[in-house]
Amino acid sequence: MLFSLTSKARYLLAGNPDAPVQLLEEYAESLDAHIRARVAENPKTPLRLLIKFVNDADENVRISLAANPVVTKILLSALAEDAHPDVRYSLAENPAVPYSVLQKLRADENPYIADRAEKTMERTERSYTPSTFRFQAA
Repeated sequence: MLFSLTSKARYLLAGNPDAPVQLLEEYAESLDAHIRARVAENPKTPLRLLIKFVNDADENVRISLAANPVVTKILLSALAEDAHPDVRYSLAENPAVPYSVLQKLRADENPYIADRAEKTMERTERSYTPSTFRFQAA
């Protein structure tokens, strides 16, 4: 970059969906885990960068990745096997996570994660009962 930004400015830019890809690429390599986490949760971050975050050393980066609305099912499945229980728990409580990933988490060895996945599945099933779908006649 031509000029130096404060840490707060970099943090805000990393989460901006209008940030240029070149900037996201630069911030994905940041030594500051908070900056990398913001890039990981940014819906405009390219898939090639999201893939790198699955193995990031900081669990908060991986948790942010799990919250990204455009993250793929394959990456979510990989995160469901993460060694850190907080990463798996964050997936288990997210109703946007695919049902198959929640099923995997329901069988987690950690009872808190398994219970949370079960509750999320129940909550998701209740919100998609047949009565919630209404079709109008043309």
